[in-house]
Amino acid sequence: MRTGLYVRAAYRAFLSPAKPQASYSQYGEDLLIKLALPEPKAKGFYVDVGCHHPRRGSNTYGLYRKGWRGLLIDVEEVKVLACRLRRRRDKAVVAAVSDQEQEVSIYSPGEFSTNTTITLSSVSSPHGYRPIGRLHTTTLTNLLDKYQAPRDFALLSVDVEGADHEVIKGLDFDRYTPRVICVENWESARGIEAVLASATHRLLVDKRYRLTGWAGLSTIYKRTEETGEPGSSSR
Repeated sequence: MRTGLYVRAAYRAFLSPAKPQASYSQYGEDLLIKLALPEPKAKGFYVDVGCHHPRRGSNTYGLYRKGWRGLLIDVEEVKVLACRLRRRRDKAVVAAVSDQEQEVSIYSPGEFSTNTTITLSSVSSPHGYRPIGRLHTTTLTNLLDKYQAPRDFALLSVDVEGADHEVIKGLDFDRYTPRVICVENWESARGIEAVLASATHRLLVDKRYRLTGWAGLSTIYKRTEETGEPGSSSR
């Protein structure tokens, strides 16, 4: 009796098959996104603002591998070209996204940097940054219109180094309602209370989104209509 119990326990300890999950995101955001999606196995559409790289550190590459497609947006042409070469089903475009239209400078501390930004004032230590170009900003709504994104697309991922709130603010939620939103929020570095008090969180709660995940500086929200649950408190 005890021998059989020992054998079963040993099997579970050493031979029982594991189910590892690959993550391409910087902090495993894509795994949390997968949990938030109402139908993670279905092929859907995503919008990735600040896509940076077709694979490394990408919140959407895992979905692309499963047959999804979407719109990839970045301010640097070399990054967009890399995405076009690696992700042929996606539409990759050069654009600076904000809540208003204006001429802006692009700053970067190095080639293919993850810290490229159009809001140098938000960088805590701007030493080493240099201007690498200029763009005329547009809103996310305008880009979704231009490239004919679905009205009810599955995922919006935003990581634009300091201008993330402006990207969300420039989305017309009456016309476009992403089911899941993953947005970088620098207030995350100060803890959950700072996240709940942030302008981005308050905006999304007002638009009926609920905070469901947090990884690194990324916060993940799910549209409450999917579950019928009320949004979390904005404090």
